[in-house]
Amino acid sequence: MELRVLRYFLAVARTGTLTAAAAQLNVTQPALSRQLKLLETELGVQLINREHKPVTLTPEGIYLVKQAEDMIAIADKTVTNLQSKEAIAGVITIGAAETVMFDHVIQAISKLQRDYPNVTITLISGSTTDLLARLNQGELDFLFALDFTQKASYDYLDFPDADVRGVFINRHHPLASEPAITAEQLTQYPVAISRQSSFNDSLVEELGLKASQLNIRMKYNLIGNARMYPLVDDQLLLVGIAGVINAPELLFKPFTPENISTGTMIWKHTPFLTPLHDEFIHYLENELPIK
Repeated sequence: MELRVLRYFLAVARTGTLTAAAAQLNVTQPALSRQLKLLETELGVQLINREHKPVTLTPEGIYLVKQAEDMIAIADKTVTNLQSKEAIAGVITIGAAETVMFDHVIQAISKLQRDYPNVTITLISGSTTDLLARLNQGELDFLFALDFTQKASYDYLDFPDADVRGVFINRHHPLASEPAITAEQLTQYPVAISRQSSFNDSLVEELGLKASQLNIRMKYNLIGNARMYPLVDDQLLLVGIAGVINAPELLFKPFTPENISTGTMIWKHTPFLTPLHDEFIHYLENELPIK
């Protein structure tokens, strides 16, 4: 598949007509139609229902739209970064889990962009589990991961500090007066917890529990929306990291003994690190506190 033809296909998908897409692409309609038919022949599937006005996509066409968008985005970013080899400029795409440690990354980005104003950052939030696949597929340049254990497969930079784990609770929760939460107390109330397996595995292991001992009512990807749950259920324990929720109506109770979450910036092994990426790592290293 040629990127040029994928751009043709996306233009048709977005405009809904061959006529509008041809005008946008500055090609003739017969030429555009011929290229699309060749693409369908190459893939062995029908992508467009041409009898509909405007045209509609088949299930295979709908699938290809997302794949084509990703491939073109990666190609465009690669060209931009390679053409910016002499000057520090281009796009850095960073995936990140929710953590207060990310403040170091923001500080590094701010100083990098102050010195190199032609640097643009794309930030994608999510769990480490979800974002790791996007890093492996080349959609991300860097991933800030929590409790990451697969370091041998990547280049990485460990952060010297850590997040404190605990629970967010309603001010009327029976444990509201407790200074900290024990493992036993965690088993006595319903919980909402991250769906990230590495986070949960290390948490349960360090607390000396088994997952089966927890009354899990919800698993969340990002804690932002889940913060509403303890507001309406004054028995719920929302497991998370201190500082990631700014909600005065909730109380944060750390675990006892202390339970922490570590952070690591990872990127794919590569013999060629662009000057932009190399400079970003340099700024990030300078921003991290000395342990």
